[in-house]
Amino acid sequence: MALLKTDLHIHTSEDPEDLIRYSATELIDMAHRLGYSVLAITNHNCVTYSEYLRDYARERGIVLIPGMEATIQGRHVLLHNLDFKQVKRDKIANLEYLKRSDNLIVAPHPYFPSPVALRGMLRRHVNLFDAVEHCHCYTKRLDFNRPAIKFAKEHNLPMIGTSDAHQRCQFHTTYSLIEAEPDPESVIQAVKSGKVRIVTRPLPLFLLLKINLKMLWRNKILKRF
Repeated sequence: MALLKTDLHIHTSEDPEDLIRYSATELIDMAHRLGYSVLAITNHNCVTYSEYLRDYARERGIVLIPGMEATIQGRHVLLHNLDFKQVKRDKIANLEYLKRSDNLIVAPHPYFPSPVALRGMLRRHVNLFDAVEHCHCYTKRLDFNRPAIKFAKEHNLPMIGTSDAHQRCQFHTTYSLIEAEPDPESVIQAVKSGKVRIVTRPLPLFLLLKINLKMLWRNKILKRF
């Protein structure tokens, strides 16, 4: 099996909740230039996936896995390759009825200082999660991934590296190398089995500040319309 360069948490301009400057096809082109083999577009509470996008990615050597960053019980949860129409947003516990061997439920940025971070909800519902995210958004001194790493080790959960990109400069700062065949089911099984190596580097403080300030500014503009 090959080591597949993978990012399973990315946003695009099709996201209804964020102002993003690149489309799904532009993301696929960017990923192709950087040698990615697997992507999941995980826009907020909507699925950006179609036969056209799947084939567009495949023509560029990329496996596109259906995904969504769902807000459930007020918290973000990453969902991959499941029946998204059946996702109920009132209780995280309801995800138990959607779990299958060929889908993936990931805890994104669980301990970051955000009202949508899972925090204590992750421990409460630990049996629902297949993996924990190592997010790109950190510096050498300021790193909210540390409690997530500790939690994953305590509960024997694999971690995946993602960019959670909303801006081009975020993409390719953190990603995963997954030992799998190039198809969604093989990738998902490899993640669950912990056949993942995270490639990451801390951001310079100025870049972290720039990213967050730009996101605040864009979201402020979006709320005006």
